[in-house]
Amino acid sequence: MIGDIKREAHFYERAWEESGHRCARAMRSLGRLRFYENKFEESIACFNKAFEINRLYYKEWFTCGCAHMRIDQFEKAIFCFGNVISIDESQTDAWANMANCYAVQNKFTEALACTEQALKEKRSDWRIW
Repeated sequence: MIGDIKREAHFYERAWEESGHRCARAMRSLGRLRFYENKFEESIACFNKAFEINRLYYKEWFTCGCAHMRIDQFEKAIFCFGNVISIDESQTDAWANMANCYAVQNKFTEALACTEQALKEKRSDWRIW
């Protein structure tokens, strides 16, 4: 919790070490911190350690997918957004980001299907249209 208050990575790293590499929350928080510092590879590594312990945090899957998008790893981003949707299929932003990943790869049929699913959840979002 001190890491959340002070926004300093070494508190998360200490919690990770003190827990014997079992505190998924420390890695999720460190991954989020690294993402906001634009250290995307480090962020992904932290999230992957957390996912080995507990895979059911869709917000972290989403952030991990965004990190993959930032470094042009679109297949891995699609995997992450797919995990978000498997946990909660009403996550419109995950559907929309997955559509963007497919569009960048010129897979327009898949992109359209994801966009349509996003619109089912949130028809009034101008960004999707």
